[in-house]
Amino acid sequence: MVRKPVVTVFVRHRGACKHDGKEFYRGCDCSKWLRYSLDGKQHRITANTRSWGIAEEKRAELQRRLDTGDSTPAAIVAAPLTSSGQPTIAVVLETFITKKQTEGVSAATIRKLRAQLGGFERFMAARTKFFPPEITATDAIEFKASWATWKSGVTREKAQQNLRGFIRFCCKANRQEVLDALGKIKKSREDEERLEPKPFTEAELEKLLAQVPVTFPDEEKAARITALIHCMVSTGLAIRDTIQLEIASIKGGRLKIKRQKTRKPVTQKLDAALHQELLAVKNGNPKYIFWNATSLPESATGVWQADLRELMEDAGLWIKGNLSHRFRDTAVDFWLGSGYSMTEVAALLGDTVAVTEKHYAHLASKRMEDRLSKMPVRSW
Repeated sequence: MVRKPVVTVFVRHRGACKHDGKEFYRGCDCSKWLRYSLDGKQHRITANTRSWGIAEEKRAELQRRLDTGDSTPAAIVAAPLTSSGQPTIAVVLETFITKKQTEGVSAATIRKLRAQLGGFERFMAARTKFFPPEITATDAIEFKASWATWKSGVTREKAQQNLRGFIRFCCKANRQEVLDALGKIKKSREDEERLEPKPFTEAELEKLLAQVPVTFPDEEKAARITALIHCMVSTGLAIRDTIQLEIASIKGGRLKIKRQKTRKPVTQKLDAALHQELLAVKNGNPKYIFWNATSLPESATGVWQADLRELMEDAGLWIKGNLSHRFRDTAVDFWLGSGYSMTEVAALLGDTVAVTEKHYAHLASKRMEDRLSKMPVRSW
C-alpha cells in the first residue's frame, strides 16, 4: 500500500526569535516552509513567505498537485498564490508596508506595522479568509476585541489608526462598513493621567543632577550624562534628536536641526555655557556630540534611556511610563512660565501649534501658578 504524501507547514525560526523550537508557531514573521514525504524521501520546500496564511494556501495547492500525481510541484512556491487574480491579504499587506517604506517611515514604525497588521492577517487566516473582499465588520470588531488585554489605551488607539489605514488601502466595496465597525477608542482616566506632562521642579532637577556622580562615578560618563540633561532641559529636544545631535548643528552657539520624527526644523539660541559644555563632551566620534556611531541610533538611544532610568530611580524621581520626555516637559514648563506663547513654544519644539496645545494647553505647575499670581488684577 502506497501512503499518500501529506503536506504540512512549518517554521524555520531566526536564531533571535523567542519562539525558536516551536516549528508550528503561527505568530512570528519567520520564514515558512512546506514539508512532505514522497517515495521514501522527505522533501522540504521554502514557501517564500513569512505569512502563515500564504503558506497554507501554497500547502493546499501543493497537496492537490501531489494527489493528482504531479511529482514536480516546487514551482508553485515561486510566487504568491491568488484566487481569480485577486491578491491575498498577506500580499496586499507587503505592498502596504513597502509603500510606507518609500514614504520614509521609520524602521520602528515599520516594525509596529508588521506586528499589528501581521496579527490581523493571521487572525483572518485562522478564519480561512485570505482575500480583502472577505473582510467583514464582524471580523474587524472581533479582532479589535482581542486588544482588550492591552493595558494602554494609547497603544490600542495607535493600533486602530494603523488598521484603519490598511483597511482603506486594501478594501474597496466593503471599506466603509468595516471602518464604521471599528468605531473609536476612548482613553481611560489612567491613560489621561499618564499622558499628562510631568515636568521636574527646580528642586528635583538639582537633586537629579547631584545624583549623577554618585550613580556614575566615572568622570567622563558623568560629564556626558550631565551635559545630556542640561541640553534636553534647555532645548526641549527629544531623546533621539539629542543622541544624534551633530557638532555642526550647534555651530556659532545656535541649535539648528530637523527633527528625526517629524522632519520639522528646530532653531534655537543656546546658552553660551551650555554651548561650551556640549563641545567638550568626549565620545570618540568627531561628528556627533553624544553618539559614537558604532551602533544603531535606536540601540544607542536605548542605552542612554537605561542610564537615565537608573539615575532617576537612584534619585527617587522615576515615574513609570515617563523617562526622557520629562526633560522636554520641563523645557515647555519653563518657557510657558517665562511668558512664551504657545506658537513660540511649538516653534522651539519643532511641532505644530495644534500638537503642542494638545499636549501642553492644560499644563499646571508651581512655576505657572507663580507666574499667574503676579499677573495684574482689576480693581474697582
